[in-house]
Amino acid sequence: MQALLVRLVALVFLLYGAGFIVAPAPLMLKVVGEVPVASSAWIDMRATYGGLSVGVGVILWVLAGSAVTLRTGALGVTVLMVGMALGRGVGIAVDGNPNGYMLLYLAMEAVAAILGVWAWASLRAVEP
Repeated sequence: MQALLVRLVALVFLLYGAGFIVAPAPLMLKVVGEVPVASSAWIDMRATYGGLSVGVGVILWVLAGSAVTLRTGALGVTVLMVGMALGRGVGIAVDGNPNGYMLLYLAMEAVAAILGVWAWASLRAVEP
């Protein structure tokens, strides 16, 4: 079950990242309702939303593949989701007026963080 959680989060990062590399405009319009204007903003979006997300997804997928590294993968899920939820929560508090996607993402991040804590706590450290 713990490996499934880490792999599911990895898959979300992989798909989200690939989408932002290949088709950032429709995704940005759907998620935030606007798109960048400058080409450097597009490049940075493909790198940050796209490439970084793909990288995180690959790391989590690999960590889920071994009993020796699965607990680290669960910790990774927890830290990533808490960080994202914290950043999103601050954004909502400071900037206000979140759309439905921001609230949905916050809820998913909170649930994934809680499940990550459960997965991490339920796995025993395995010696390599």
